[in-house]
Amino acid sequence: MSRRIRTIGAVLLVAFWAAAAVPAVTDAVRALADRITADRLDRPIDEAVLALEAERRLSVTDRPILELTAQRGRTDDAAERLRQADRSWLDRLTTSASDRTADDLLGRMEALTGLRASVDAGRLDRRETVTAYTDVIDPAGAAPQDTMVGGILALSRSREILAEEDALLAAVSAGRGPTDDDRIRLTRLAGARRVLFTTAGAALPDSAARRHRDVAGSTAMIRLQRIEDDLAASSDGIPDPSAWSPAFNELNTALWDLQDSANREAADAATPRAVTATVWAGAIGGIGLVALLGLLIAARRGRGAGTSAATTAQTTAVSGPWHRPGGLLQDLDRRNQGLLQRQLRLLDALARRAGDEETAADLRRAGNFGTRLRRNVEKGITLTGGVPERQWQRLVPMTDVVRDAAAEIGDHDRIAGTDVESAYLAGTAATDLIHLLAELLENAATFAPADSRIVVDGRHDPSGYLLTVTDSGPGMTDDDLATGHEVMAAPEPPPGGTWWGLWATGRFAARQDVTVQLHNGFDGGLVAAVHIPPSLVTGRPANGAEPRADLQSVVE
Repeated sequence: MSRRIRTIGAVLLVAFWAAAAVPAVTDAVRALADRITADRLDRPIDEAVLALEAERRLSVTDRPILELTAQRGRTDDAAERLRQADRSWLDRLTTSASDRTADDLLGRMEALTGLRASVDAGRLDRRETVTAYTDVIDPAGAAPQDTMVGGILALSRSREILAEEDALLAAVSAGRGPTDDDRIRLTRLAGARRVLFTTAGAALPDSAARRHRDVAGSTAMIRLQRIEDDLAASSDGIPDPSAWSPAFNELNTALWDLQDSANREAADAATPRAVTATVWAGAIGGIGLVALLGLLIAARRGRGAGTSAATTAQTTAVSGPWHRPGGLLQDLDRRNQGLLQRQLRLLDALARRAGDEETAADLRRAGNFGTRLRRNVEKGITLTGGVPERQWQRLVPMTDVVRDAAAEIGDHDRIAGTDVESAYLAGTAATDLIHLLAELLENAATFAPADSRIVVDGRHDPSGYLLTVTDSGPGMTDDDLATGHEVMAAPEPPPGGTWWGLWATGRFAARQDVTVQLHNGFDGGLVAAVHIPPSLVTGRPANGAEPRADLQSVVE
């Protein structure tokens, strides 16, 4: 293979991996950043809005100037806390809804200096002051109200309109009473508040929706609506603060609590999605990167072996095409194997805790990818003379050996192993036999029709224990059967990749004195018979010990 072709192949591998990994990692970063940003900014935003509302109300009443000045200081302090919370390195990665809300609010609060000067100089009357402060607060953004976020925004906007009503009522009570324009404005605000509050209830999370219904039927809500209706119907008189202030204060507190609980419930609902996105990104990015590096190392090793063979025949005989210098790459493979084991256990634990079937299915698929990659790593270690770390000292049930072998191929759902007689395999042989069966199962799945089943049977016989893998494919010619047995018996791999699966099967079999025979079935297809010597198998676990105590199976 020329250097140009190898370079093109490597570039394509990198491109394919990046095309899968970059979107997954980007989604994970965005999901985590959104959650972290919301936790960091939501409370400072609420504190700033609450301070602005208090300043608005004091600005339109005849409270002492010292009280208004103190409130302005609290508003400035809240703005500074929001400004500090809004500075984060996460802003370079993603801009969430909380980021945009904080930036917009801080931008509008820049106008407070001029607004306060106009209020102090008397250039604005009380009604104009209410409007000016409302333009600064404006905490709600546009969002579809049939979504959870839209429902929370609608609830937030309805509470702000309630605070605006309170400020306007305070303004007209401190003056000569409401004009016709004031009554029209109050009526419109009351109508908008009621519509937004009702709309929010249909989109809030379950627990918050129940609390929403409680607030809607509360005494404070009923009393406030009656006051709004009386003001709309009356044509004279100054509203009495003692009539509406208690209802406003009680309802305002209830709405703040409802909004906080809705935000917490929405954040809790988003957590599994963020975790899933992160795990998926780790599976695609991490496992894919390990696989990519493995392929590139294999290609480089193959090139080095080819160069060595062209130099001297003696070097080829000593090193061979599978030689690994100094055991360095074997050590790297063992480290990769350990990382894969830990990642597979994490995926298994997450799949068991997943709250919905779709998330659990995605995690199981990610686990299957890792299981198949672990098979490649352990296969590389074994075929180059090493010993994989994943070994068991206790007996392993034969049904678990079959199941774990099926988990190492992509079409594991096509494997049927219901007729396997009870037996226990020596733990020292479990890894090799699992990989041996996986090679045979993968060959069967490759050559048999895609909708067919691959049947695995197991029974005791005089030679120890016999496992058979039967498919419904085209079978093999006599010449191919002879070649297959020769390849399995050969110490070195054949040229090309057509027979490498059977060569690997022979290497795993030779390590454990297992015999593999191929023959065509009576009804078509191919039958692979695996004869396990009696020294490796028994009918029951020794000393009554739990046979699977040390077996770490990931795909159940």
